[in-house]
Parts: sequence; C-alpha cells; structure tokens
Amino acid sequence: MIEAKNVNFYYGNFHALKNISMQMEANTVTAFIGPSGCGKSTFLRILNRMNDLIDDTHLAGECLIDGQNIYDKSVQVDELRKKVGMVFQKPNPFPKSIFENVAYGLRVNSMGDKSFIAGRVEESLRGAALWEEVKDKLKKSAFELSGGQQQRLCIARALAISPSILLMDEPASALDPISTSKIEELMYALKQKYTIVIVTHNMQQAARVSDKTGFFMLGELVEYCDTKKMFLNPDKAQTQNYITGKFG
Repeated sequence: MIEAKNVNFYYGNFHALKNISMQMEANTVTAFIGPSGCGKSTFLRILNRMNDLIDDTHLAGECLIDGQNIYDKSVQVDELRKKVGMVFQKPNPFPKSIFENVAYGLRVNSMGDKSFIAGRVEESLRGAALWEEVKDKLKKSAFELSGGQQQRLCIARALAISPSILLMDEPASALDPISTSKIEELMYALKQKYTIVIVTHNMQQAARVSDKTGFFMLGELVEYCDTKKMFLNPDKAQTQNYITGKFG
C-alpha cells in the first residue's frame, strides 16, 4: 500500500505539486498521465526520495508505504530504495557484463555468496523475461544488447535486490513498438509480485497496462480512478479534454 496525504512539493519557490492525496493498492499497476511539466515524474520520484538529490527542494505532507511515513527522520534512505526500485526513461546499463549489471546491487549490499548471487541473477533475468535471450552471453558487455533488452536488463537489476515496489518513468518511450510490447507484457506479469507505478505520455499504454490512472495538470491531481472509467467516462471535463486530444 502506498498512500500520499496532502503532499506539496517545492523546487525553491516553485510550487510543483499541490495537495496530492491518493492511495495505490499492492499488486496493481498505477499509471500517471498528463502533459509535460505537470508534476507526474516529480511525484513518482517522491516515492523513493530521489528528489532528495536535488538542491533547494522541500516537501510538506506525508507519503506512506505500508503505513510508515518515508520522510520520517528515522527512515534510512538506502533501505527505502532497496524496497522501492526504479527504472528510468532511457536504458542505463552499467559499463559491465550482463551478469555484473544484475549482480551489482547484491554486491553493494554485501551479499558475497557466489551461488546465491548466481541464482538471484538468473531469477531476476527470468523475472524480466530476458534469461532465454542472454543465458549464453552473461559475460558479454551489456552494451551489446538492443535498446529493449537493455531496458529489461535494467528492470532485472532493479528486481535483483527484491523490492516490493517498482517505479517506471517512461520506461518504453525510447523503444521501438516490439520492445514496448515486451515491456508492457512484462509489467502485467510483474504485478503478481510487485506494486508498479508508471509515468507515461502514451495514453494507449496507460489504458493497456494499468489498473488505475491518475491525471496530473499544473501540479494538481485532477482525477484518479479505475483506468477503464478514466478513459471511458471521466468525471472531470479537463480529463475528457486531455484524453480526446483537445489540449496537451
């Protein structure tokens, strides 16, 4: 369970998010849609405190995961990010082998047992639907993979440290249609074990993969409901206008 309560976020004096309140259920896919600069990626990064890395930012309100406010002073950010994995817009494999890309988080967290690491790497690559494509070239550079394979490798890397939540910021925007389809199929499979939150500009993608959708506009959460309702019968005129292409 992820819950935001009256979340306000500021870049310096700029009020980027305004009174965001919502709940995201476990083992679902939640999509955020809206025009560029509307706050959806900022809100996504709040969920694993990535915005902490930006100078002169401030958050008010509460963001809870399983009932704990992740901005409480007692929360260790490194521990939080083990629980909340992230996949970025462009594939960003490390300049290492395919195997070492997936093993990286395990080694950083002082897991040195070779058989455990090997098993976890295979499990994560299978979870990312990549094992059959790379099992015979694990020692080769990750840069030899296609863009779609690299993005699935990044998903495997995130899965390796056993998170419960997976954040995806435009994970298919740099990919071709076939690779995009594979990422979408993967999201559907992964929600059996993980809670997934995705930012996308592709409304058809949101309609295909998500259980619930939130529409952001100018830093506000205009509407948040079941995806089918959002696309067939939204409550707000603003939502209807965006979905039908009248603006954005």
